[in-house]
Amino acid sequence: MPVVCERCLPTPPRRDVLRAALALPLLARLPFEQQAATPRRAAMAVAPGLEIHPRADWAGTDRPPKGTIVAEEVRFLLVHHTAGSNTYDAGSVPGQIRGMYDFHTGTDKGWPDVAYNFLIDRFGGVWEARAGSLDGPVSGDATGGNQGFSQLVSLMGDFSAQDPTPEALASLRSTLAWLADRSGLDTSPGTEVTFESKGSNRHSEGAQVKTPTINGHRSMSQTSCPGEVLFGYVQGGLTADVHALRSGEPTPATVASTTTTEPTTTTEPATTAPTTTTTTTTEATTSAPTVGPTTSAESSSSSGPVSSGAESPSTVEQVASPLPTDPSTANGAESLSLWEGVGLVGAAGVAAVGGLLSLRTRRNS
Repeated sequence: MPVVCERCLPTPPRRDVLRAALALPLLARLPFEQQAATPRRAAMAVAPGLEIHPRADWAGTDRPPKGTIVAEEVRFLLVHHTAGSNTYDAGSVPGQIRGMYDFHTGTDKGWPDVAYNFLIDRFGGVWEARAGSLDGPVSGDATGGNQGFSQLVSLMGDFSAQDPTPEALASLRSTLAWLADRSGLDTSPGTEVTFESKGSNRHSEGAQVKTPTINGHRSMSQTSCPGEVLFGYVQGGLTADVHALRSGEPTPATVASTTTTEPTTTTEPATTAPTTTTTTTTEATTSAPTVGPTTSAESSSSSGPVSSGAESPSTVEQVASPLPTDPSTANGAESLSLWEGVGLVGAAGVAAVGGLLSLRTRRNS
């Protein structure tokens, strides 16, 4: 094996060797410090115990509203689910919301923005969905039409047969309590409000609708949203839990009931037949191109019925928005920082070894 002459090795100045040796501990820590310095942006505190990610946290600068966002007179609050995956990770949430935006504002739906005012992920994160919702009540869109007078809060996932996580339920209660405070709504159990519908596929335009202050989407449109399990809680203990939270009383951490009851009592004008509990499925389903794993999000429009074993027999929640993961994730940046750090450490190590050999050669000379 050939022997390399020590004099042939590079001999950097002793000053540079000492600097490199001193820098080794700092360089070894560099990738970890960079990773810790770039966490997910903190949400905005809007009320005690409630933080909400502003729209910019998922939309950036390339997902602006595509139409006019109008103010809303709020008389009640409406709970939805997106009918998508229940097993996503926290890092994919912004990308999923961007996927909803793309589908909701695309040619199939044509809405000016994400349909909902607020979204809640399974980790309890709350996100401003429709532009302007943090600043004040704005009108949303919904499957089967928006009858008006509400704010839409949607849990990300499918709760036809599965409970939402305790974290998601806690954020749902907090968000509804804050919205009720903001609009001065009475959430006392048993309280009902009335309004004249602006039109949906359940309550025709001009119908006089009576509803609890907090209700589920299927009470206003022909849809299975927000799923059997979640709707059972909405019709059961949710309003009382929100009212207890507003009163400073403790609330439970799990769904209290999975028994569903028929929704709203509606008094139609004399010329309109009264609403019955048996409905014809006109729920729409238009599938959007899927990127990555196939998922779905609740949306609207009417192009024909679909069927699903998990849904109730008379109404079906349509398959909707694909939920791709946003390509700009933190993992790529963390991996890059790690290799850069390794490269710097390796370079410093080579320099240190070269310097020590150089010093040894000089002493032997």
